[in-house]
Amino acid sequence: MKTVVEANQFIQTEKGKVNPIFKPQAHLTPETGWMNDPNGFIYFRGEYHLFYQFNPYESVWGPMHWGHAKSKDLVNWEQLPVALAPDKAYDKDGCFSGSAIVKDDVLWLMYTGHIVNEDGSVRQVQNMAYSTDGIHFEKIAQNPVATEELLPEEVIANDFRDPKIFEKDGRYYSVVATKHKDGVGCIVLLGSDDLLDWQFESIFLKGDVHQGHVWECPDYFEVDGQEYLIVSPMRYQKDGNDFSNLNSNIFVSGHVDWDKKVFVADSFKEIDHGHDFYAAQTTEGPEGERIMVAWMHTWGRKLVTNDLGHKWYGQMTLPRILKKTENGLHQVLPASVLEAFKDIEIGQSIQGPSKLSLRLEDSLELKLGSDQDYLQFGYDKERQEVYIDRSSLKIQQVGEEEWSTVRRAVTVQATELEVLVDTNCLEIFINDGQETLTSTFYVEGQIILNAL
Repeated sequence: MKTVVEANQFIQTEKGKVNPIFKPQAHLTPETGWMNDPNGFIYFRGEYHLFYQFNPYESVWGPMHWGHAKSKDLVNWEQLPVALAPDKAYDKDGCFSGSAIVKDDVLWLMYTGHIVNEDGSVRQVQNMAYSTDGIHFEKIAQNPVATEELLPEEVIANDFRDPKIFEKDGRYYSVVATKHKDGVGCIVLLGSDDLLDWQFESIFLKGDVHQGHVWECPDYFEVDGQEYLIVSPMRYQKDGNDFSNLNSNIFVSGHVDWDKKVFVADSFKEIDHGHDFYAAQTTEGPEGERIMVAWMHTWGRKLVTNDLGHKWYGQMTLPRILKKTENGLHQVLPASVLEAFKDIEIGQSIQGPSKLSLRLEDSLELKLGSDQDYLQFGYDKERQEVYIDRSSLKIQQVGEEEWSTVRRAVTVQATELEVLVDTNCLEIFINDGQETLTSTFYVEGQIILNAL
């Protein structure tokens, strides 16, 4: 078992040894070690708090802690002490993903305790912790608050994780990822009056065979009266340009029958068509806006900065405001984020976070890097595709997919692009966020934006 004190001491000793050459400036990264899923994204006492899956000890996945950072503007992040460490019998092999809620000016976390038994079998249980100062957290004596004993027999209990907590009509609920015995992903709904005593409410939504075998990191929310779920399916069936990543991220739109406590799905849509986008989580901002952030990577791919010995791996996407339109949910960058990126033009070198706004009348081919080592992206008007192509990069990031993921694209009639570049990452927003593509890349030396 590891403690919070040990983790924080290790970080202070080791963070100066990190090689920052590929670290972005306007994206949250770990001080040292490994980062994956965003957790506990919340607006608390005038600041955004973002927690994340964290292994401080190595730049690969390992004993999961909760890293913690806060920001006033969603761009400049202050790293805070580690919030949770796997130091109890009910989370001894990892404090897995979860979420946050504020009750009576106290910040509460709900997370999954990961337990590997002596025979190698896995148990996953849900736990609560709280903080009165937003920095130091105490796990409650009642943990675990939800175990496999609550679940119906049709659910596989050792895949029971990633609770996303919310309040509805004076009661607390949590959507939690599980796997159904039919071999498909499903989300269960738990309920509580006090955050301490939890009951099983329903199987909230069950997937079909083509929609993956596990749905990780669920999130339920509303935007302008429309209800949504986010899920992160493993092995959603590839369909043209959609779901090319073996592990993808989806907006499910629909409505909840609150009498039956089931989510009735109308549509399933991939959130982002780039190479690196997974485990998105949302929160409500101070003006009621819905803000989303995701892990800017995915499973089963080469870990470049770890392999190079840089002693860190993983980063978050830029936070995005979700806006409901007749075309579905658009992803729009907050003004504070856009202000952190300086305008550039084609032909210029990238110096710090940079952005390029383009009006499209015809096809466009651009590259980031040098003549011998570059990331290609653009718009193919004939095919109506905006794409990112990594085939001309010296450092390749091959995944475990049985098909090539070198080129990722989205089918859309594009009229404008907002292109944001920050050291090792590219985020493209199409038609004011109607579609997005997010990808990492690793080019050594000067990066120049040029036409092909």
